[in-house]
Amino acid sequence: MSSLHLALDRIADAGVAKTMAAAEARHVRFCNRAAFAGFVCALVFWFLEIPVITDWGQTTALEIGIVAVRGMMAVLFLLPLWLNLRRQHAAARLAVVAMSLTFVLSSSVIFGAVAPSHLFVIVIASAAHVLFPDCETVRMRWALGFCGIAFGVMLWLRHCDVPLIPVIRPEVRLAMEILISAGALVLAVVITRALRATARRSELEAIREQERADRLLLNILPEQVARRLKDDPTTIADGFHDVTVLFADLVGFTPMSEKMSPQEILALMDRVFCRFDELVDQFGLEKIKTVGDAYMLAGGLPDLKSSHAEDVASMALAMLDEVKKIHGPHGEPLSIRIGMATGPVVAGVIGRKKFLYDLWGDTVNTASRMESSGEPNSIQVNETTWRRLRDRFVFRERGGIEIKGKGRVLTWFLEGRTA
Repeated sequence: MSSLHLALDRIADAGVAKTMAAAEARHVRFCNRAAFAGFVCALVFWFLEIPVITDWGQTTALEIGIVAVRGMMAVLFLLPLWLNLRRQHAAARLAVVAMSLTFVLSSSVIFGAVAPSHLFVIVIASAAHVLFPDCETVRMRWALGFCGIAFGVMLWLRHCDVPLIPVIRPEVRLAMEILISAGALVLAVVITRALRATARRSELEAIREQERADRLLLNILPEQVARRLKDDPTTIADGFHDVTVLFADLVGFTPMSEKMSPQEILALMDRVFCRFDELVDQFGLEKIKTVGDAYMLAGGLPDLKSSHAEDVASMALAMLDEVKKIHGPHGEPLSIRIGMATGPVVAGVIGRKKFLYDLWGDTVNTASRMESSGEPNSIQVNETTWRRLRDRFVFRERGGIEIKGKGRVLTWFLEGRTA
């Protein structure tokens, strides 16, 4: 991209905040481009008008005043840029229309019929439809109304033809008519190109926003669930007859955190959970959620996978190894309890705001009880999981323990893989 394009983009971005929606930013950028185009056009015409007004002879006070006023009006086309920088976007849009109409109307007053400045009103009225967003329809109608009034006044001035500065020489009259007509055409082309450039940039920003939203959605939901939610945002609920669920909880983290600053707590939790997230991807599992210092994941959903129990068991052993490598800010060792259970679950998305992909069912409750009734730095599993994995992993039988809501059940500790 050339330096000129970069400079024009910087001008167009005046007052556009990074957090601004793409649709709103489009109107602000078009306003800035239209104002700058008006400034350049007015400046060019001002330079061309000076010899016509003064006729390179002895100038009068009226002629000096007209030249000065026209120059000030050209500079005032930069006012909308300043207003946009101050976040006065509605006022900036009105200023663009007001300055444009004032400048072209003054041309008819000064030069009369020799200046077909009413052609510019057609361009201004066309641009007004794009300049104002849908929420400012009333302002747009007022702007179009003023355009209609200005157009009528300028036609009347052409009919009366009583200019402040009479242009006598035919060649000058012809040159002015050609230049002003050509200027209206050039401005129309410039405004159209500005609209195209603004629309193209808005489309790219909208695409980037959509990509960011998609990435955020994929961080919250499994990919196929996210696709279903985008296609049909109704209730999503699925039943899975064979899933392995894992709960993990840091032991003694609450008393440890009382001696830590908020920054230290977040840094430690981020370090632990980020490593768990990496392991989830490594073993092809699905992270469900974190609650405080607890971590929940599952295998076998939403994509069916026959090796889910083995993958979750391998993940659990890797989690134990990772936690042993991590210490608190003052060297405190971390401990973790892990519980696993295998069986049927119901999975779905709950809520309409800050929605969550979650699991329900007896298997989920059992896995949670396996974790809460386990021992530090151990992996406790139920009988179903043990039977599924006993040929490929090493277990130590714990025996029967009382589980809330289930009575006395047999459990095992997962200790490693078989040789």
